[in-house]
Amino acid sequence: MNVEVVATESLSKKTRVYKVLKHRIIHHELKPQEFLNEQDLCAEFGVSKTPVREALQHLERKRLVTIVPNKGCFVTNISLDLIREIFEIREIYECAAARFAACLVDKSKFIEILANIESPKNESEEELRALLLSGYRIHEIIVDSVGNSFLSEFYGTVLDHIIRIRVYTMSRFDAKRLHETQEEHKLILKAIISGDVEEAEKAMRTHLQRSHISVDRMMVNNRKAV
Repeated sequence: MNVEVVATESLSKKTRVYKVLKHRIIHHELKPQEFLNEQDLCAEFGVSKTPVREALQHLERKRLVTIVPNKGCFVTNISLDLIREIFEIREIYECAAARFAACLVDKSKFIEILANIESPKNESEEELRALLLSGYRIHEIIVDSVGNSFLSEFYGTVLDHIIRIRVYTMSRFDAKRLHETQEEHKLILKAIISGDVEEAEKAMRTHLQRSHISVDRMMVNNRKAV
């Protein structure tokens, strides 16, 4: 077997391990600070140490795990500092993206999204999760509208952390805040559709700041409940 074929197979195994572990971390199947045993992972995925180590190194670059010398690999903790950093970077990029989106000539995608925004009905955790995830899709579409592949790729990593934080605090999330979130999304979209650059940025910044406060509050309540 030639070197290129071996490299491709290794990459495929590493990608599979990476995607499965990333999904488990983001959706809280692997808890913050949980130890990831390399040998157990090799046995589970039926692969050698190389693709597992490469997958863990990739996850570390995405800041989803922390590799501690002589101790091993641990799922990254969700801290108030991490949340602050995530929301700081979101304000920088998403506010700029909202301004850009407001300048676009074709607003059809935003008109369609606005028409399909829903409010909670039965207020079950399953519904809250679904609506929250659809809300993140709104942010992703606004960022993607900039048309910058580097920005979209970077935002994809940020979005992984955003979803992970939300899943972690889901039990403390209430329908009232989701109603507010949906209304804030509508204000952002209406400003973009009307071409109001300043209002689009303002609406996005207000939404992100309120979301940050809400997440911080839920994190504190989570700690009190433990």
